[in-house]
Amino acid sequence: MLAKFFLEEGRASRRRLAAGAVLASLGSLLLLVTVNLAAAEISVQGEDRVDWSLAVLFVVAALMYYLAENDLIRQIGGAMESAIDRVRLRLLDAVCRADYAAIERMGSSTLYESITQATGALSQNSQFIALSIRSAVLTAMVLLYILYLSPVAFLLVLAGTVAVGVMYSKLGGRLAKRYAVMMGVERRLFQAVGDLFDGFKEIRLSSRRSADLASGFEAVSGQSTAIRIDVQGRAFQQLIFGHVAFFFLLAVVVFIVPTYSAGFASDVVKISAAVIFMIGPLGGVIQAVTVMASAEAAARRVLELDARLAAMAEPGGDGPQEAIATDFATISLNSVLYAYPGTGGERPFSVGPLDLRIRRGEVIFVTGGNGSGKSTFLKLLVGLYRPDHGHLAIDCQAVGDRARRAYRELFAAVFTDSYLFRRLYGVPRIDAREARRLLARLEMDRVTALDGDAFTRTDLSSGQRKRVMLVAALLAERPVLILDEWAADQDPRFRRIFYRELVPELKARGITIVAVTHDDHYFDAADRRLHFEEGRMTEILPGKTA
Repeated sequence: MLAKFFLEEGRASRRRLAAGAVLASLGSLLLLVTVNLAAAEISVQGEDRVDWSLAVLFVVAALMYYLAENDLIRQIGGAMESAIDRVRLRLLDAVCRADYAAIERMGSSTLYESITQATGALSQNSQFIALSIRSAVLTAMVLLYILYLSPVAFLLVLAGTVAVGVMYSKLGGRLAKRYAVMMGVERRLFQAVGDLFDGFKEIRLSSRRSADLASGFEAVSGQSTAIRIDVQGRAFQQLIFGHVAFFFLLAVVVFIVPTYSAGFASDVVKISAAVIFMIGPLGGVIQAVTVMASAEAAARRVLELDARLAAMAEPGGDGPQEAIATDFATISLNSVLYAYPGTGGERPFSVGPLDLRIRRGEVIFVTGGNGSGKSTFLKLLVGLYRPDHGHLAIDCQAVGDRARRAYRELFAAVFTDSYLFRRLYGVPRIDAREARRLLARLEMDRVTALDGDAFTRTDLSSGQRKRVMLVAALLAERPVLILDEWAADQDPRFRRIFYRELVPELKARGITIVAVTHDDHYFDAADRRLHFEEGRMTEILPGKTA
């Protein structure tokens, strides 16, 4: 997976990488050869003098190694970062194009872990890819040099290298499996941390909940610690095994080769030096393989998520899109039915079938108890959920898959769990005067302001956040405004202002309003009221109660 990620996503030039690895390895090998030649010359002549030609060759080899190694690392680092950037952008784009319900079921922790932590692990370990490539090529060159010196020594060293490689790969396979287990435990640890921060208020309100969460966090943290200790132990075991095994190769050269090779004494120093020199690059390969096991697991997670998100793409999201007229007269839900997947043998909860026609400029209130289907209805209405049966329509024209994206552009929404963005993303032309007017109208002009395309302050109370989100929604200038229990976080005075002043003002501007509310004192502010109970919708006539 790591090789696929690097070569396919990084789009690095294989020829240039190979040339860089060969030049860096050749420079290292020339250093060894130069030292051996100088040592042999001193041994034969019996005097210590400088051979300037060999000294110049040594300097040239060192310079070649330095330049080629730096270029190789820059190439691989750049290719890896380009691959990470390309995949990260593709993942984010895939999230934006994925089916909303599928993303809800997946959860944010999986996405966040893969997009940030896994790609971070790949970036941190990119230099070990360069190390492994150069070390592998250098090892091959040193073996060829040993072959030149002694075919018998070459065969024995090669056999030992292959045997060590097989045993080392088996240890590496076991280590890779443990890395995969470790990443699963790390994901659960990340989820536990998310529970701590996201539910901090609820935790502080209950000592029992706090203790239970602490107990669970302690358990998963203990598992994470245990698996990390195990992985680190296995990694060092693999590393030490590799080093010890190759010391045995040196023993083969010194104790075994002389038995089978006549005249070996004259080359024993050169071959021993070559084997010792080879331990360095082999150690580099060993270290890189050990460290890259985590990068391999990270690459697997990223590519698996990439494939998973591609399979979750919303139908009709790619290719030419159909336009939707913004000057519509009606929006219709025709026999729309949506059912949540059942779990654990439970009966799945369904909403519908829904038959509804919303006229342009209407104010519609939606009521019902918790879990009655109100929020699901809103998500169906705005096109976040795709109906299992039935269809949406604009002026009696069915909204197909290729028109769904344009259809969603008709709506601005403030859901109960909406996020307040500091910047006004997606609003190309911001009317600064209108922004100031809206902030003043919602009594937020002394709390925050719009500086360019960003609010100066977003650390607000829940009611204040809802007001600022309404400002952002209105600045988007969409014809339909969706409000999910927006007034529930407002004080009684501003709640009255909302129903008696703001709603009529927005209606007068021609904005269609669909609002979930429980404020029965203000039901008369709506043109129509829809009531939900156990996924079924009924329309309540004015002046009536559910």
